[in-house]
Amino acid sequence: MKEKLLLVGAGGLGRVVSEHAGKTYECAFLDDGKPSGTLVCGVPVIGTVKDLEKFYSEYDKLVVTIGNNPLRERIYQQAARIGYTFPNIILSSVYISPYAQIGQGCIFLNNAVIQNGTKVGNGVILNPGVEIHHDSEVQDYALIYTNTVVRSLAVVGKRAHIGSTLTISNEVKVPDDGVVENGHTLL
Repeated sequence: MKEKLLLVGAGGLGRVVSEHAGKTYECAFLDDGKPSGTLVCGVPVIGTVKDLEKFYSEYDKLVVTIGNNPLRERIYQQAARIGYTFPNIILSSVYISPYAQIGQGCIFLNNAVIQNGTKVGNGVILNPGVEIHHDSEVQDYALIYTNTVVRSLAVVGKRAHIGSTLTISNEVKVPDDGVVENGHTLL
């Protein structure tokens, strides 16, 4: 019998994550925009975020599948106070160095690479093709979109929103809540 996992957010990211999490867990969604009883890609919506406490006795594991970084952080903090634990959803094509440090509640999608000496915080989302080079840091609740490279010794701050197909150059610091648009290079 599979362990149970709540996925908070049944939008695009939630659907993507449910495909992969469903291989290991029996999943259900909480979503504020879809009525209970709705099936999303075969996964039931069983309530809203207000129901976190109600479902804790049945589901003690949770992953927030919402791209809005401050909202994701708030939900994780609320769930932590209730007692939930936060597994990482890491696709089989992801490479993580055994010398990297990874937080909880992270989502790492297809072909992401996390190199030696890297630190990745809690609730981080790495989309397909993201590379985090050696000795760099991605702090809590950051989101990095497809095919972006974070070069050596760079720091991506808390809740930063990093676009697709760009490079964060060596030793650059993206501030907390910083936004870097698609296709730019930060030197």
